[in-house]
Amino acid sequence: PMRRLLENPGFRIHLIVYVAVNILLLLINLTASPHHLWFYWPALGWGLGIMGHAFLVHRKQVPHATNYGS
Repeated sequence: PMRRLLENPGFRIHLIVYVAVNILLLLINLTASPHHLWFYWPALGWGLGIMGHAFLVHRKQVPHATNYGS
């Protein structure tokens, strides 16, 4: 199942951007206000979007040959 997700170029790009942006937000948060952590809020919200994208990729059926008329 995980291989199928990572083979999907749209999901792979979405995941890479998610990780990169959230690392950047973590660094900004730790630099600007280390005693007030907020980076996890966008990570959680966007993480829900990632989960929805993963669900859609996972449930996508691969077309298979059917034998009509036999």
